[in-house]
Amino acid sequence: MGGAPVLVLWYKDGARLPFYTLDLREGEGEKREVFVDKSMQGRVHADEPGAYLTLDNLQGQDSGRYKCRVDFENSPTLSALVNLTVYVVPSRLQVLDSNNMPVSAGFYGPLVEGSPLTLYCVATGGWPTPQVSWWKGNLLLANHSVVIGDDNDYLHHEVMNGGMMSPSAGMRQVKTKLMIPKIPRDFVHANLTCQVSNNNITEPLSTTLSLDVLLRPSSVKIKSSGSPLVEGRQARIECVAVGAYPSAELSWEKVQLGEKTKLHASSRNLGDQTSSYLVIMPEAEDHGATLTCTARNPKIQNAELSTSTRLQVHFAPRVSLKLGATLGTEPITEGKDVYFECDVASNPEQHKTIWHHNGEKVEHQLKAGILVSSSNLVLQMVRRTSAGNYTCTAVNSLGATKSNVVPLHIRYLPVCVDTPQTVAVAEGEDVRLTCRVDAQPENDLEFTWYFNNTLDTVEVERHRVQVRAGHSFLDYTPRSARDYGTLSCWAHNTVGTQADPCRFTVVEAVRPPDSVANCKLVNLTVETLEVECSPGSDGGLPQRFEARVFASPTNALVTTMVEDAPRFHVGGLTPGQDYVITVTAVNDKGPSKPQEIDAEQDEESWDSRLETGCKHVLCHPSQMDYTMC
Repeated sequence: MGGAPVLVLWYKDGARLPFYTLDLREGEGEKREVFVDKSMQGRVHADEPGAYLTLDNLQGQDSGRYKCRVDFENSPTLSALVNLTVYVVPSRLQVLDSNNMPVSAGFYGPLVEGSPLTLYCVATGGWPTPQVSWWKGNLLLANHSVVIGDDNDYLHHEVMNGGMMSPSAGMRQVKTKLMIPKIPRDFVHANLTCQVSNNNITEPLSTTLSLDVLLRPSSVKIKSSGSPLVEGRQARIECVAVGAYPSAELSWEKVQLGEKTKLHASSRNLGDQTSSYLVIMPEAEDHGATLTCTARNPKIQNAELSTSTRLQVHFAPRVSLKLGATLGTEPITEGKDVYFECDVASNPEQHKTIWHHNGEKVEHQLKAGILVSSSNLVLQMVRRTSAGNYTCTAVNSLGATKSNVVPLHIRYLPVCVDTPQTVAVAEGEDVRLTCRVDAQPENDLEFTWYFNNTLDTVEVERHRVQVRAGHSFLDYTPRSARDYGTLSCWAHNTVGTQADPCRFTVVEAVRPPDSVANCKLVNLTVETLEVECSPGSDGGLPQRFEARVFASPTNALVTTMVEDAPRFHVGGLTPGQDYVITVTAVNDKGPSKPQEIDAEQDEESWDSRLETGCKHVLCHPSQMDYTMC
């Protein structure tokens, strides 16, 4: 139309002078390029017709309004405008912590759940102004970007609605703050990504932090079988903690009567769950104790979570017996009320209590003053027979347990052990009188002796009385008739003086016993005989009886017998042999005159004595069946 172009000029942003000139007026095939802006030399070139302008190594400042002017040889000049936008990707992306210290990509931590987290993502350079945002996976966490200057001071210019700065505005920075007031549990192992973008052509620039978040245990629970523990029977108790990262450490503690005891147990981990198994051998003392399981994350201070349970232990009764507390330490005297306290600890509770006295079961006897209950035994107006050893036995479903032995000591007045005695003593003869008493206490006994006859009553001199444990003895010698009478012994202890004394009647003993009388032969056989007599006076002393058997006529002694009564049995006799038997009474004063009995076996004498009663003759040998004459 107007011929070929002769001159192509390129202007930028309304500049007066072109930054690129293509002169086509020179010879064919030759051209000359003129660059006005030296900063663009080597980066700009056009094809030979000048229809295209090529910019190499495109830079941010290349953005702008470009004008192409073409002069023709025979036609008017033509101009064309074109806008060039160059997106400059940020040159650097950096993460800073709350102290503006750089944070490297990769693992970040350790952090603690519930603590605050502040991170800054800073993008340097880029045009248009980039948008900086924080992401957790596909979840947008923060995208409020702030433009800051080269000196990191905040500019009061916020990037809003994709607002743009000039590419020549310098190396500005854009910062986005991520603020988590309390790190939630689901941030464990979470990836936080800072992403920066200012166009939809290139992939966004990003950096990722993998959070290392420490978690406290979220729950801890003690599991039991539901059955009560039994003393002496091994049991296993499990504690389970969930939610800790890294895995929780579990510890056991037993608190009993304010005393704490650490217990050892094995543990195992499975995911975020930790289990601990405590093996115990329960004791009765463990009943009611508090068992605590504590889960802790060792990497977090004061990150403990505990749970407790009260132990329920079944055990056989534990029994302790004691005298009633109100009795104090004062001695117990006959006639006083006494009670025992049977303290029983058992689980389950005892269903029966059995009381024993000296091994014999004690029954409830209201009329006798014996009152029995599960925890007390009451003895009203105790007697000396109530003294002895007491126990209580408690019974529950696990067994029976006997208590300790509690001896009951009862103090009582002295009483005589022996009945009143009569003692025969000759004038000038010594006799020892022993006064035995039963008393409690007996180690502090005092004895007083009195002599009484028809004329008066006098106390025996103290120096003549000797005292031993539980008894006293008096060596007494009557000198005249006035010294015969009754001696009374009175014992005294801390309880008092005995009510009835021990009595000894002293009578005169002046002769040996009288001879026996009415002797006869009874229960006779050929080889045996029995002699029976009537005793005479004993002379005031205990007497005994002596029989001697002699063979007749040689008077050879066959046998001697002594009995408390005048009745004698003689065996081993020779048939046809005559015998003579003598019977004598004897006491401490001497023997009586002997009574002689003939046992003849001649037939004439036998017949004559048979007619007259035959009291002193043996049965005739021919009459074997006779048992008496």
